[in-house]
Amino acid sequence: MFESLLITVNDDAYIQSLGRNCTTEFALGVDDARYHIKVENGRIISVEQGPFQMRAASFLISATKDTWAEFMTSTPRPGFHDIFAMSAMGNARIEGDIKILLEHLPYFKAVLGLLRKV
Repeated sequence: MFESLLITVNDDAYIQSLGRNCTTEFALGVDDARYHIKVENGRIISVEQGPFQMRAASFLISATKDTWAEFMTSTPRPGFHDIFAMSAMGNARIEGDIKILLEHLPYFKAVLGLLRKV
């Protein structure tokens, strides 16, 4: 589901410039599946689908398949247009060290926004 991020982010100079100081590993969850994403200076190095045993990630954003599908539409319904809106409405969970997410919020929002174009 998120494998396309590797190509789309690495082909987008603007998004890479937003994340030029971002080096981290984070996870996205879809139902029980996990995707581990490694970022180095704004470039996505790898996207791996789990399951993972004891794999560290800075933070996790998880939601159901239906929630992610609505988020990825070109014009999501209110409450599905943003990860924080999805969390506030109880449709997603954001957990872990969200300091990193907040420090690089424009980058992560742009990265996830690319899912609407794929």
